[in-house]
Amino acid sequence: MIEIFSFKIRAVQLDLARQMETIDFIKSFIDFIAGNGYNTLALYLEGRIKTRSFPYQPDNESYTPEPMRDVVRYAGMNNIEVIPVVSVLGHAELFLKYSELENLAETRGGFKGRFGSSSKHVFCPSQNATYQFLEKYLTEISEIFPSSYFHTGCDESWDIGCCDLCRGRLQNGETQAEIYTRHLLAIYRIVSEKLGKRMIIWDDMFEYYPEALMSLPRDVTLACWQYQSDVERIRGHFNNRKVTDLLARYEQLGFDYLICPADGTIHNVESFTGYGTKYQPTGGWMTTWEKTESFMLQSMPAIAYTGRLWASGVSGNYDRVMQDTVNSIFGIVDELFFQSVKAVCSNGLYLERRTSLDAFLTKHENNSDYGRTRLVDVLLNVLPGYLDKVKTASRDILEEIILSLSSEQISYELNNLLPEFFKSDAAIFELTGKLDLIISRIETIGQARVAMWQRVRPGIIPCKMVTVYENYLKNMREIPVLSAKYGSLNVHLMLPDQYSAQTTRIFIKYAVENAWEKIGEGVFKGITSADCFYNRLFLIDKDKTPVALKIETFGYGGQGFTYFELGNSMGRFVPAAIFNVIGDISDPQNLLSHDWRWTFAGERNTLQAFLKRELAETVHCFEIELKRQDR
Repeated sequence: MIEIFSFKIRAVQLDLARQMETIDFIKSFIDFIAGNGYNTLALYLEGRIKTRSFPYQPDNESYTPEPMRDVVRYAGMNNIEVIPVVSVLGHAELFLKYSELENLAETRGGFKGRFGSSSKHVFCPSQNATYQFLEKYLTEISEIFPSSYFHTGCDESWDIGCCDLCRGRLQNGETQAEIYTRHLLAIYRIVSEKLGKRMIIWDDMFEYYPEALMSLPRDVTLACWQYQSDVERIRGHFNNRKVTDLLARYEQLGFDYLICPADGTIHNVESFTGYGTKYQPTGGWMTTWEKTESFMLQSMPAIAYTGRLWASGVSGNYDRVMQDTVNSIFGIVDELFFQSVKAVCSNGLYLERRTSLDAFLTKHENNSDYGRTRLVDVLLNVLPGYLDKVKTASRDILEEIILSLSSEQISYELNNLLPEFFKSDAAIFELTGKLDLIISRIETIGQARVAMWQRVRPGIIPCKMVTVYENYLKNMREIPVLSAKYGSLNVHLMLPDQYSAQTTRIFIKYAVENAWEKIGEGVFKGITSADCFYNRLFLIDKDKTPVALKIETFGYGGQGFTYFELGNSMGRFVPAAIFNVIGDISDPQNLLSHDWRWTFAGERNTLQAFLKRELAETVHCFEIELKRQDR
């Protein structure tokens, strides 16, 4: 069914907080979006602009006001409104990393955040100095951007209630929701009442603090972000993935709101738009994030498609809009090329983040990536043949898509190859030969990405691609050396909610030794949410006999386990008995059989654990006696 809709705001976001772009690139991006249906550019800034009240950023890591005013003027000439985004609670690390402001952090003075980190990324909402600084800075940013809207973030503010002042408020009877509400109202008084702007905020924290939503002035616009492939309805973030008809709720309460998909897959855009057409959103806000290790180029087709879809006011006639988009960008009218670009936009692209050994030691149990691997192979056989046929201005777009697909192809190969190095019967010489061939391909891709940085981001220093690929190559070249020292523990895991943040510690005890040795600690999630069953390899001493394992877990969402198996030069070892079970551990006997019945450890209700930190901090533990198993 084709539905007609109307979006007043058609925005696309450029994340300059995580990766600066040149002013020339921003202007070219304005040209691009103006020609593809958008009327608004959102600049995600955090503290990227240096001002009188915030002069601490180095010159090569900041913009000054005048170039930003130039961007605003240029955008106006193209009928594009520019809305600034400055985070005023969470995601404040660009402010709080400086000694002059770190006293405003919730985790100042050694206080730990909700996930046990001292990282300073959340403003303390219990200090007058916080609001004094924010009022000065927001006023200065407001003077640069004349838009009637101002986006103040307020998302993922995990550390509310962690410092001494905030804990004191909680002990005196306030709730976390009341602290959050009072912060929002204080920012509202600055942005709306003093600066005369329409305040926009991300909406995810209302999942934990619904009372705050009820207290929010109705002229605040809610930015509703959902990034899963199929937005049938709104799913909670880090909140048991609760399904809610949230847009209906916003309309019932009288709020304006924006639907905010991401550039990962156009199915997210299409399904979110389709869901939105049942209601009356003020508009759409296409989000893009964290292009430090990639470029905006590969997202251009999805960005252009979204703008054209929203400008057309038609939901359902997707192929026609996509064909027009591909033809316009690349100047190629070819069915095979069109279907290939559509496949890329539908499946998302790889970001070069998996560059360490640890990152390649997690795999799906049922190899659910196999189909995607074959798709990548096919696309790499098709798309390079069109490089000399596309418009000159679009060649870099296609080149980055090809580089990303090549990186993903290598990632799949390493995901299968690297665990083989740590098996007791590993043919190291043969495996090293295969790894050397992959390393040479990584070198080629790294050189191409560095060259692209110099073309697309001239003068933006440092060139982060250099560091990424130097570390990537160093890590890969160390694998054969590590394989001479280590065997492996393969932990078979189960986690239905990939938004969980459950920390797990793994200890091993060897024969003739009485001490536990920690061999792993972290939040061990699957590669994607496509499969809740996955396994993770940990390195163990190659020449010692393992006799026991100890598992400790705490945090948010729980962690499931299905089996443990170890292998080194001393043989293969599996569970013989489960003992010393402490805390909330369901069905521990399931660990004695290698099947998909699981043991689950920890508090599953992330919302309850979020509101009651003692639940999240409770350690759940069990130990496993091991036995040697003949093959």
